Amino acid sequence: MANELGRMSDAPLFSACPREERELLQSMAVPMRIGAGNDVLGQGDFGSTIGVLLEGQASVWRDGEHIADLSPGDVFGELALLAPPSSAGHRTAAVRAESEVRVDTVTSRDLNNELSSLPNVADALRKLAETRDD
Repeated sequence: MANELGRMSDAPLFSACPREERELLQSMAVPMRIGAGNDVLGQGDFGSTIGVLLEGQASVWRDGEHIADLSPGDVFGELALLAPPSSAGHRTAAVRAESEVRVDTVTSRDLNNELSSLPNVADALRKLAETRDD
C-alpha cells in the first residue's frame, strides 16, 4: 500500500527525537491490525494506549460528528494519556478504521515507566496534545 510507514518510531512527530529515544519507544510498541469499519478506540473508553497509524486510513469522530481523517504517520490517543486526573483519562473521540489498518501502540504503563528516558518523546506528545485540546 502506498504511503505507509514501517514503524511507530518513524512517525514525523518523533523525527526530531534522538535515535536512542525512538528505538526505546519502538521496543515498547505492539503491532495491531484492525479491519475496516471497526473502532481502533472508542470515545469515552479509558485511555491506556497511544498509537501511530502505519498503514490504511482512519477517521476521528466526536459525539457522532466526523472531525478529522488520519493517514499513515498520524499519532492518536495522546490526549487521554496526558489528561489531568480530573478527566480520568477517558477518550475524547473515537478512531474508526476506514480501511484495514495497521497500527503500533504503546501502553501508558510502559510509556510512564520509561518517561525519564524519553524526555523528547514526552515533549512531542505534550505539544501534540496542546494543539488538539479544545
